[in-house]
Amino acid sequence: MRKALADLRFLAFPTARPAVMVVSHERSGTHFLMNAIARSYGYVAKPWIDFDHHRIPMNYYLPGNLAAILAYMADNRAANIIKSHHAVEFFDGILDDVLERTTIFYIHRDPVSVMLSFRRFVRHWHWREGPSRDDPLAFARAQPEGHLLRYQMEQRPNMLHRWAAHVDGWVGTAANRPRLRVVRYDDLKDDYAATLSSLADLFDIPPRDLTPPPPDVNVVARAVGGETADDRAALRELALAEVGAIMRSLGYA
Repeated sequence: MRKALADLRFLAFPTARPAVMVVSHERSGTHFLMNAIARSYGYVAKPWIDFDHHRIPMNYYLPGNLAAILAYMADNRAANIIKSHHAVEFFDGILDDVLERTTIFYIHRDPVSVMLSFRRFVRHWHWREGPSRDDPLAFARAQPEGHLLRYQMEQRPNMLHRWAAHVDGWVGTAANRPRLRVVRYDDLKDDYAATLSSLADLFDIPPRDLTPPPPDVNVVARAVGGETADDRAALRELALAEVGAIMRSLGYA
């Protein structure tokens, strides 16, 4: 563990910044927000500090391990953004301690767009990241499988319920925690400058660039196309039937 922590020093950036983590369900604008924070507040979005692939040899199901490594990153004040797709349950019992050192931004996106993008991603990935299905409805109805399970503390009935649990967990946990800030993907995409300005109180410098970036900065937006209007309509109907309550609470219905 000590060597693994020491190996992270190569990520340190000359201009140290307070620790920042960006979390989301997959295909929800993670890198878009990371790039926006880097552009506006002096962070580094590439290379990021990667919690996703568990390259650090530790048991991620032990909260103490997460707390130790995040404390290390915060104390060294690297400018590289920490990225994670983990559910909030991984931080049970330690989240408030983590938030004393680390600001967390959670970005969410409507489940119809997430499922359509995620299905394409899984179908073309070079390992079995999740359920590979030809049809968007079949993908949304499939149980999570493959490498996706590393982000889960328990199994979900299908991919839509997995999305709902992830989003509901983080959004609900953000209440009364000012250093855990929730961002809507559509707000960042459609009202870029205002959305980033609304986060300024969490940084130690004012925003230096609020100009919308080139379209290729948003990797989720690049992964579009392939589905029909009927696919989207049918998937929306299914999503409302399966996870309509959380969709309505977030303004997606």
